[in-house]
Amino acid sequence: MAKRPRAFDPWVVLALWRREMLRYLRDRSQPFGGLSRTVLWLLILGFGLGASFRDIEGYTYAQYIFPGVVTLNILFASLQSAITLVWDREVGLLREVLVSPAPMLSVALGKLLGGATVAVIQGLIPFLFAPLIGVSLTLFQLLLALGVMFSMGVLMSALGVVIASRLSTFEGFGSISNGVIQPLYFLSGSIFPLKGIIGGVGFLDLPENLRAELERLGIHTIGGGWVVQLPAWLQVLVYLNPVSYQLDLLRYVTLGYQQLPLVADLLVVSVLPLLAAVFAALAIARMRRR
Repeated sequence: MAKRPRAFDPWVVLALWRREMLRYLRDRSQPFGGLSRTVLWLLILGFGLGASFRDIEGYTYAQYIFPGVVTLNILFASLQSAITLVWDREVGLLREVLVSPAPMLSVALGKLLGGATVAVIQGLIPFLFAPLIGVSLTLFQLLLALGVMFSMGVLMSALGVVIASRLSTFEGFGSISNGVIQPLYFLSGSIFPLKGIIGGVGFLDLPENLRAELERLGIHTIGGGWVVQLPAWLQVLVYLNPVSYQLDLLRYVTLGYQQLPLVADLLVVSVLPLLAAVFAALAIARMRRR
C-alpha cells in the first residue's frame, strides 16, 4: 500500500533554509549593498538633511530615518532572495523540486524563512551605526526589533515569491521589484512624518534627563518649528501600505515614537505575514501544476 505524501516535512524546510543561508554567505555583494545603503541613507542623507531639519518631533533627522534605513535593507534583501526562483527555473533545479514529493507548503516555508533570515541579517547592518547617531537600545528593545524585522522579511519574501512565480526572466523581475520597493519605501513614512513638528528650536539642546522627562509627558519639541502634514491623498496611500505599520512598530520599539495606532501595527505584523505565506505556497503549487 502506497504511503500518503506528508503535508509538511521539516527536513525540506531546513534544507531550503540552509540553501538560502549558504547562498548569502557566498555572495559578497549583498552585505556590501546593505552597508553602502546604510552609509548613503543613514550617515550622508541623515547628517546632510539633518543640517536643515534641526529635529523631527524631538529626534534628529538621522535618528528619525534610522528605522527606515533598516526597512530599506530588509526590502531589498527579501525581494533579492525571491529572484533565486527565476535562477532555479533557468538551471532546472526548480523543476526537480516541483516534481519531487516534497510538500509545497514546506518548500514555501523553507524559502520564506531563508529569505526572512537573510533580510534580518541585512537589517542589522544599520544597528552597527546606531551609537554614531545617538540611538541606544536595550537587549529587550533589540529582541522586539528583531521580531518586527523578521515579520517584515517574511511578508516581503512572500511577495517576491508571488511575483517571481509569474516571471521567467531576470530582467522582468528586476524591473518589477524596483517598481515595488520604491513605492513601499517612500510611502511608509520612512523619510518624512505623516504629521509633526519639524525644525523645533532648542529641544535637542536640553539636558538628557530633562528631555526624557518631557518625552514621558508627551512633549517632543519646544520653541519654534513648522507643523507639517502630508496631503490627504498621500496619507491614504501611506495607510494602505502594509510596510507603514511594520515600520511604525519598528520605530516605536527602537525610538519610542509612533504615528499609527498600535493595535493596527500589531495586527499587520502578526497576521499579514501568515496570509502572505499562504499565497506564496499557493503560487509555488500553481507552478507545480503548470
